[in-house]
Parts: sequence; C-alpha cells; structure tokens
Amino acid sequence: MADPSISQLEKHIRRMAADSANVVFTGHAEKQMRKRHVNRSMAFDVLLRGKIVIQPEPDIKHAGLNCRMVRYVAGMNVAVVVNVEYPAPDLVIGTVIDITKE
Repeated sequence: MADPSISQLEKHIRRMAADSANVVFTGHAEKQMRKRHVNRSMAFDVLLRGKIVIQPEPDIKHAGLNCRMVRYVAGMNVAVVVNVEYPAPDLVIGTVIDITKE
C-alpha cells in the first residue's frame, strides 16, 4: 500500500483528534508544553485546524509517520509533531514546538 498523501493525513488527523480518546501525549510532549506555555486546548486546536507544511517522515523508534502540524494559535506559531499509523485511530504526540522562537 502506498503512503497516504499529505491531504489524506491532515484529514485523518483532524478526524481522529475530534475524539480526545484517540490522542496520547508523551511525557516529553507534556514537558515541552509546560516549558513553552502551550496547553492541551492549543495543541488540539493545531491538530483540528493545522496544516502539514513539512513532508512527513518515518519514525525511527515507532511504526508510522511523524507529521508536523502547524497553526497560529493564541498569539504563537505552534507545531505539534504527531505520530500517525495510518489508518489506525491512535495519534501519539511526540513534541510541541513554539516555532515563533525557532
């Protein structure tokens, strides 16, 4: 099976993130969110309305693709790196970045 397109991945992430039970935040993501003053509501806004602007990459440690969803939210350009095993429903948030400061 061919890799899904960016458009397919965006739609899948949005659809799965609509149910928070499908989203898991790693300890690293939680730590980075506290450090960068990004709350869960902001992260979900990025997942539900953001765009993938960098080509998704395979994850070295896990199956699936790492997708960097980006959106301007609450005065910050926020990126959420989410691991997606398309078409599985689970989304694993690996890290959250304030790309305004990048």
